[in-house]
Amino acid sequence: MADFCPAKKADTDMIVPQANSDRFLLARQPTLWLLLISQGLAGSIPPIMISLGGMVGKMISPSEALVTLPVSTFMVGTCVATIPVAMLIHRLGRVPVYVLGALVAMCGALICTYGILSGSFLLFCVGAFLFGLNIACVQSYRFAATLIVAPEHRGRAISFVLAGGLISAVVGPQIVVWTGNMSIGAPYSVSFLAQAVLALVTIPFLLFARFPAKGAPPVRTAVKPEAAPSRRSYVVSVLSGAVTYAAMSLTMTAAPLAIIACGFGVESAALGIQWHIIGMFAPSFITGRLIEKFGQFRITLAGMALIAISSVVALSGQQIGNFWIMLALLGIGWNFGFTGASVMIARAAVGPKSTVLQGGADFTIFGSVALASLSSGAIIGTLGWEVINMAVLGLLAVTACIMVIDNLQSRPAAQPAE
Repeated sequence: MADFCPAKKADTDMIVPQANSDRFLLARQPTLWLLLISQGLAGSIPPIMISLGGMVGKMISPSEALVTLPVSTFMVGTCVATIPVAMLIHRLGRVPVYVLGALVAMCGALICTYGILSGSFLLFCVGAFLFGLNIACVQSYRFAATLIVAPEHRGRAISFVLAGGLISAVVGPQIVVWTGNMSIGAPYSVSFLAQAVLALVTIPFLLFARFPAKGAPPVRTAVKPEAAPSRRSYVVSVLSGAVTYAAMSLTMTAAPLAIIACGFGVESAALGIQWHIIGMFAPSFITGRLIEKFGQFRITLAGMALIAISSVVALSGQQIGNFWIMLALLGIGWNFGFTGASVMIARAAVGPKSTVLQGGADFTIFGSVALASLSSGAIIGTLGWEVINMAVLGLLAVTACIMVIDNLQSRPAAQPAE
């Protein structure tokens, strides 16, 4: 306990009891609610971009080969911005950087709208890239949540913020539905203008968020502090997050194509994706508790096991029920695996450059996601649906073995001295 200052009367409010309830945690930390709402609002932009980016590209791109380029530049923007965003947070603090990200997204929406109205494919791609820059900020909200709770509640804080994805899953598609037939000179222009409003509405919630000052002591805990993990454990935690997310992206992107190729309609594919999105975010209300009870290592492995089971279901048949069950399990597995991996990263990315380490983790994770998403169509088109699922099983098996070996080797070092 040498690293923890004795509790004083002035800072007793920072002590979080081990037997903390959700009501106590959330009542004392309204910033968690602000992050959840911000996650839900800003996180609504990717569903709109992914839903309409290709359609707009088809409308104004100079070549059929470039139709999906806007969605690709969006993903590249997220990957490229992760480390610069982390470095800016390290220098300026989270609130200024998050607000700046929202302003960048608003500019991106306006540029996309003007690109549609003027028929400029280049401007539309620039706006999509700016959207991606902001999503790099949004993805770090989950790490921000860990700064305002005791270490034993990191899982609950991360899963609570990620639950904002349920808001995104409703708001994003509904904006597409409500504005899809509106026009101010060109199709879909209102949909992208609405994203500027989304970004603007996010800013007040971010401005009221409060985080510990740089160099401030960590939130106090009533339980024995954990041993600091090794750099090897940091690499393994990043690997587990990258493989979990990439496996989900690879399979999810290919699933609608496989469903339609098997003779089922677009409606069947859309319903499967809906169940998948529900599976991705609905478990967030219990994932944090499960992590507190069983540990982030076990929950991450459980998530990877669920993704593996989803691939087995996909390989066992090509009825519509197989696809729907596979997509639901894939979503739940992603939730467990990504949340657990995020907690492991938050625990391993310690020290004065913790935000930079978190940015490096997100760069690896979302770089892998972009690569998986971009290669998914080519793989299913040339090698088939079965190869995708077998590849996912192989990736998960190798990663799980690496995680288990690292966990076994880290146990002796984690034992407290008697």
